[in-house]
Amino acid sequence: MALTWKTLTRFGSRYVFWIMFAISFLNYLDRYVLVGAANVIAKELNFQLDGIGFVTSAFLIVYTLGTIPLGLWADRSQRKSVVALCVGLWSVTTALTSLATNFLSLFIFRMILGIGEAGYFPAGTALMSDYFDREKRSRIMSWWSIAQLLGILGGYELGGVLAGLYFGSWRLAFLFTGLPGLVLAILAWFIREPGRNEADEKRLSVQPQDLLAGEESIAGAQKGSTLRASFSKMWSLLRIKTLVVLIIMQVFAYFVLGVSTTFLPTYLQQKDTFHLSSGTAGLYSGGVIVVAGIIGTLLGGYMADMLNRRHPGSRVLVCGVGFLVGAPAFAAAMLFHNIVSFTIFFVLSAILLTIYTGPCTAATQDVAPAALRASAVAISLLLAHLFGDAFSPSIVGILATALDPTHGLHFQAGMAGQDLSIAILLTCAPALFIAGLVGILGARWMRDDVQAAERADLLLRASEA
Repeated sequence: MALTWKTLTRFGSRYVFWIMFAISFLNYLDRYVLVGAANVIAKELNFQLDGIGFVTSAFLIVYTLGTIPLGLWADRSQRKSVVALCVGLWSVTTALTSLATNFLSLFIFRMILGIGEAGYFPAGTALMSDYFDREKRSRIMSWWSIAQLLGILGGYELGGVLAGLYFGSWRLAFLFTGLPGLVLAILAWFIREPGRNEADEKRLSVQPQDLLAGEESIAGAQKGSTLRASFSKMWSLLRIKTLVVLIIMQVFAYFVLGVSTTFLPTYLQQKDTFHLSSGTAGLYSGGVIVVAGIIGTLLGGYMADMLNRRHPGSRVLVCGVGFLVGAPAFAAAMLFHNIVSFTIFFVLSAILLTIYTGPCTAATQDVAPAALRASAVAISLLLAHLFGDAFSPSIVGILATALDPTHGLHFQAGMAGQDLSIAILLTCAPALFIAGLVGILGARWMRDDVQAAERADLLLRASEA
């Protein structure tokens, strides 16, 4: 049995991929089970649309602020251990959310959940990047992102269906989604920790003496172990132009995605829009997002890898084009209150919005030196979430509540669809347009930044030889 277990944990990249795929699925299942049940929970615990936004922002703000210290921790220690510990923490917290009795207790549990999930993604992305080289990284990241979409589907559906059973039945959803994570935490603890830049070094046959000068500042920043050196790492990453472009683009994209995923089930349940039941709204929301998201995510990954052979900035360019074309499609969806027309335009906009997922993640890893990849993800998440979706649900929730002339009675009566529609349209369509322009104009710097990252890796290896 010991031999079997040892063999299993050394199975290589495929085994690690499926462990990380399952964790990513559970990550988004835990996150979106609340959103699926939010309309029911808000009425049972007596808060409004702005309260839904505040609870969502509580998670996102802590999640965002936690990415930097936990990302730095991942760059200095075993990434697989960071993943395992964070998965265990968020799983326990999700289960405890079933005990929430009022808005404040729900708010606190979601804040703690943010700590656990903040450490998983930077460490997990860096871990995956050392199992899969640059040639196929965009496709792998796209396939990995499919787990997020399946998790959203499961969270929406489970939360919506269970919340609609009887008073307080939404609590079951948090128990069912929280406990399985402990098993995955144990499996993650025992996977093999790869060497830094292992996959790319196997692919490349360049010798350290072939280095070009000029990358000392980035490579030098990889060695420090003090707090000052950590800030030096972050500053060196922010001098990478493509990374800055990706962050700015994600700020506006995350704003839209945060609003859409938070309020879609609630929007569908309003009597002045589509008047769906809690369970049907959860199933519809998850189904549309998953089907469209899978198409968009895989399309983006394969397009970016194919075009990357001809245009070195294609991964950034594909993201920008998707956002720019998605802006009018998203606006059209919010203007239609006919379920068929809404579905057509919302599916189209969801495909275009999720094209960015794989290429953006891969581009972030491509332009960052190997020893700073977790930190690159961490700083990207910090800034993109902090200025993007951390506050966007609260902003739209407050705006929708302010647009209600009855001061909350629209939501209590299930008639807040028009208020939500206007608030979403005024904020999200312009954000997508800006994200598209930033991506298209910023794609030109990627070639130089990838070459700089490769030279920094070689320089570091030469200094350690």
